[in-house]
Amino acid sequence: MSELSCRVCHRSPAANVRFHGHQGMLILMRFSRLDGPFCRDCGLAAYRDLSADTMVRGWWGVFSLFATAGVLVLNTARRGRVAALPEPQRERNERTMDPGKPLLDRTAAYGLLVPALLLVFVGWSLVNGG
Repeated sequence: MSELSCRVCHRSPAANVRFHGHQGMLILMRFSRLDGPFCRDCGLAAYRDLSADTMVRGWWGVFSLFATAGVLVLNTARRGRVAALPEPQRERNERTMDPGKPLLDRTAAYGLLVPALLLVFVGWSLVNGG
């Protein structure tokens, strides 16, 4: 059986991983996904980009609160499959995605404050008789 190569930059080794994104709207919601296989660099870039976008755009709806949390947990669990890959055998090329900053070092990480502030607000309202 031949070794998988990245669907983006064609380097190997690669892992067959699917990352998801979520956009919440007041009533509607939209899901997106990127299917592998990905090399380590392209997989980390896909994980970080989709998860960062979800952190900012995912929380804006009642059901989206739960969908966003699920998408972020799922992506984080799947991240390990590409992060554990060894350095690709060939040099980076013009198609290789840049992983950029780690997820929690990005401005989008402030999106995690949305559910935290919502919990504080709901708790405060319950304590003070709503």
